Amino acid sequence: MLRYSSSRHRQLMTASEYALQDATDSPVPRESRIASTILDDDKKYREWELRHANLLRPVAEQSARKYQVLALRHADVQLIHRRALFQYLQTHEVRGELRQRLFRLFHTTLDFNEAILAEHRQYMLAFSSGISTNHIIDVMHDSSSTRLVEQYEKTFARYFEMKCFVATARDSDTVKIVHSSLRDVQGHLMRLKRRMETELPTERTGNFDQQELLARSGRYEIQNYLNV
Repeated sequence: MLRYSSSRHRQLMTASEYALQDATDSPVPRESRIASTILDDDKKYREWELRHANLLRPVAEQSARKYQVLALRHADVQLIHRRALFQYLQTHEVRGELRQRLFRLFHTTLDFNEAILAEHRQYMLAFSSGISTNHIIDVMHDSSSTRLVEQYEKTFARYFEMKCFVATARDSDTVKIVHSSLRDVQGHLMRLKRRMETELPTERTGNFDQQELLARSGRYEIQNYLNV
């Protein structure tokens, strides 16, 4: 059985597991499919549980809400990075020789088939953990985190797309043009990252809808969720 570092760590994991269970009924097909895949396979679930517990340990170590929120933002940045390659391949429907070149770039020590399996596994685990961390951010009632994470994810997707193009394109003139724009996007990305690390959370409002999210089906204590 997985050991938790504190009662707060256990609470975070309980909330994460319930969020994943709820996602099996999500109207978004990808969310429901991935959540169900993780929960229905004991081996995949145990791997998710271990990785997600490690991801949330820095959050659990903080007692002040401000630092809990900052740690959650940091966790979401890690998950965005872990999803990036497989998400890029899906979004742009990358196939054939270009797909192989990208996997050689990111997985130099694995053969092509092993790299595909490793990247797919990482994407599934990161996506399912993202469902849970987003839920916990909602529970923390920090709209600034939601906004910053969304901005960072969109900007990082653009940055990653340009990086892949520069790494795989054969037209040197086009690469030079894109590389120039890439520096601007990278600068914007770094500014967003600094904001995520330093911008204070919004004040907790505690309205009924947010409290109901936490207390849904009687599964959570409404008050003092992370202040144990």
